[in-house]
Amino acid sequence: LCAEPPVLPALGGGRADGGAADGRPPFALAPPTGSAAGGLAPSSPGASAQGPSRNGRSVVALAAAEEPDRSRQAVLPPEASEMRGQVAQLSKTQAGSKFLQRQLSKGHPGVVDVILSEVEEDIAKLMCDAYGNYLCSVAFQECTVRQRRGMLDRLSPCVAAIACDKRGTHALQALIGLLDTTEEQHMFMAAVKSHIIDLCMDPNGTHVVQRLLFCFSPPCTDWIYFPVIERLVEVAHHPYGLCVLKKCISQAKVSGHHQDLLLRQLASHALDLVQSPYGNYAVQHALEEWGGARCTPIFKSLQGRMMQLSIQKFSSNVVEKLFTSAPRDFKALFISELIESDKMSVLVNSNYGHYVVKRAMQLAEPAQVRLLLEAIRGSIGHLPNRRLKAKWEKVISAGSDRLGD
Repeated sequence: LCAEPPVLPALGGGRADGGAADGRPPFALAPPTGSAAGGLAPSSPGASAQGPSRNGRSVVALAAAEEPDRSRQAVLPPEASEMRGQVAQLSKTQAGSKFLQRQLSKGHPGVVDVILSEVEEDIAKLMCDAYGNYLCSVAFQECTVRQRRGMLDRLSPCVAAIACDKRGTHALQALIGLLDTTEEQHMFMAAVKSHIIDLCMDPNGTHVVQRLLFCFSPPCTDWIYFPVIERLVEVAHHPYGLCVLKKCISQAKVSGHHQDLLLRQLASHALDLVQSPYGNYAVQHALEEWGGARCTPIFKSLQGRMMQLSIQKFSSNVVEKLFTSAPRDFKALFISELIESDKMSVLVNSNYGHYVVKRAMQLAEPAQVRLLLEAIRGSIGHLPNRRLKAKWEKVISAGSDRLGD
């Protein structure tokens, strides 16, 4: 009668003292595999805060799936707790930046929120960091519109400095490509509009301005076009400014207000620009993009200057472009200037004149080709430079072949 009842083995395997292998007290039944959430919580004081694993999911995670209103904080994975307060430091190392980028790619909401909130706090410095700029580029893609606005607010006071930084420019261009709401675009342009010309002249900032022209639409781009047009000559004479001006010309390909303003300024300063080592490319690009009758103001401003422009290194390229892009009446007029000039000997002695005449013979009417050949033959007889004379003889030969002589 006094005998103790026999010790029953615990389901799922027992310990020598009669307790369950997973830490439950003796006689506790193991929950059935695959049972729904809401099972017994761990009773052992040393049990994990997330409970025993069930097919790779914790009890807390299973409970959270049935209780969607439960706070995200309760289901954060361990790595989220470990990285809290450490994101800025981690992002400044190669391994840390890659780790954080992987965490963003995995897309766990709690982890993403932790990373993005800490990136936002130090966004300006991270965008200019050797490794942090890569994290920022990925973080921008994971942001909601609200989070992007917060980051824009943070970086707005120093957006010009970021744009001119060799690392910051890449992260900033990535951000620009994602600003698809009118409010975001206005916020960005409000921060950058007073620095447009300075950015145009900067080796890194120029790419930011070009990206803005490509991604944003009017009226936001008015803040770029108007200062560039107002200071067009200065911008065109600068190697980096020229890149922005050419982008403006390309983006204004359809006839409209911006194209009208650009064309007016290009025509007003055409003679100066075509003789510039950089400005000549702006005029050539306008002729390529707009061409034909649309560029009549440019043709008129250069009329009567063909001989002067044909003997110079930079402007001779523009003259060739005029022959190819001008309407027939202007083309004939420009070639006639060369034929009727009393300075053909100057053209023949020039290192660049034979390029112009060669192009003219390819595009002129047969009657003008014949007149050009006569004018050249009368001028190269006393040419002292043998190499240059040989080049002119090739031009004459090509012209004769075209006429079938």
